[in-house]
Amino acid sequence: MSEIIKNHKLLGMLGLASRARKIITGTEIVTEKIKSGRAVEYVVIASDVSQNTLKKIVNCCEYYGIEYKQSSFTQDEISHAVGKSCLVSSVAIVDSNFAGAIKNLL
Repeated sequence: MSEIIKNHKLLGMLGLASRARKIITGTEIVTEKIKSGRAVEYVVIASDVSQNTLKKIVNCCEYYGIEYKQSSFTQDEISHAVGKSCLVSSVAIVDSNFAGAIKNLL
């Protein structure tokens, strides 16, 4: 599968998960959700987040044993895919089926 098709499918999957209300966006909300022990299956991080933001999310994911991946997509691309008007630095997927599909595409 070509990289372009894979990227379109991944952004489409993030959009579908957003419409199904199976994602949480934003660094603060994502880290709070992880710390609360609620079901976060996977975290996708934008490629252009600051070093501090990246460290905060990665440390939280590693401490609580949550899988994560820094994607090749910018905050703007992820924001557009999930239908947010503000920049989205990270997305937590809370559904195991969506998480599995997104992991396969990343």
